[in-house]
Amino acid sequence: MLRDNRTPNILLMDSTSGDLYYYDNVRSKSLGVSLIQQDVGRNNSNVTDQFLRSEGDVPTNQNGFVLPWNGTLVAMSMSGKLNTQTWTVEVRKNGGGVAQDLLTITNQYSNYNDTNNTDFNAGDRIMIYCSGLSVDYPHATLFFRRRF
Repeated sequence: MLRDNRTPNILLMDSTSGDLYYYDNVRSKSLGVSLIQQDVGRNNSNVTDQFLRSEGDVPTNQNGFVLPWNGTLVAMSMSGKLNTQTWTVEVRKNGGGVAQDLLTITNQYSNYNDTNNTDFNAGDRIMIYCSGLSVDYPHATLFFRRRF
């Protein structure tokens, strides 16, 4: 595997996977250029302290998204129907009850963070929890980059 010696603004190719990567000076690590985007939500106007659902209406605690390689959560966004609620999206892993990362809305329609720097390992099951009272139609999107 090639290493970039922390040189900014240079794309390199991993010799085993063919993936392009770069050194992210903000996060102090080598990350792939492509993203995995995972969307979750609930089609319900009364969501209280429960796991959000992914494709096929599957709760993420029953069958969480599995990372295919070591990755870093680099950004999160969230939104709801109302701008009068306070709630938090918690990113959990492997059946655990501890948030690895989180984002909160306080009387807003939406919120985002594009400075996340939370590492996960290949095979981790990613679960997304909505912590709040009677949240109207919560939605969250997570963005992962491969970690080299």
